[in-house]
Amino acid sequence: MSEKTEKPEVLWSHCNECGHETKHDVVHRADRRRTFDDDQYSVEVGSVWKVLQCRGCEEVTLRRVDWCSEDDPMDGPGPATYFPPRVSRRKPSWASHYELPSEYIALLEETYTALHADSRRLAMMGARALIDAVIRRNAGDQQNFGQGLNALAEKYLISEQDRGIVETAIEAGHASAHRGHKPTAEDVNVVIDIVERLIHTEILAEQARELKKSTPPRPSRAAQNKS
Repeated sequence: MSEKTEKPEVLWSHCNECGHETKHDVVHRADRRRTFDDDQYSVEVGSVWKVLQCRGCEEVTLRRVDWCSEDDPMDGPGPATYFPPRVSRRKPSWASHYELPSEYIALLEETYTALHADSRRLAMMGARALIDAVIRRNAGDQQNFGQGLNALAEKYLISEQDRGIVETAIEAGHASAHRGHKPTAEDVNVVIDIVERLIHTEILAEQARELKKSTPPRPSRAAQNKS
């Protein structure tokens, strides 16, 4: 009789390549344990490392869960840390299709890095800095955000309805930076939606101007009659 092969452990985990939770095989496991003793008692701490492979796209990631013998077993295992970090939100496709202004690129990278690490306050601060960069690039330095939004409206980059939306994003970023506000994941996603839309509108406006320059003008009615 052939020996039964042990089935690999299977975990549900977010896959960066697939963009959502998928089944992962645990292809390797390693345990690390340390003991700390004193005169009265000892404490054990350790980590469980697992190499995961997505059953869909076969992406490989490393997962670590730390534990301590003093933990309450009713609380269950602690939070998992992933290497590389799990991507909670991808950059929009247009960000790679168009040549973005240099002042946006670094801020976008840092903001999305904060998102992937679930550092919501930092992500909100990055979003606020991006709005400030959009204002500065299109309207120069302004005394405050209100005047900056007025300047964007004059350039038709935002409407009156957009202004209220952007002001909400600015206030959320301000609260995160100065009042210790910790936004929810949903709050952060809404603000990032707003910032992406603002930048995309600016880029599309530039693309439209270039398209207009390269498009042959419509011949006049007189020229059409002659032909």
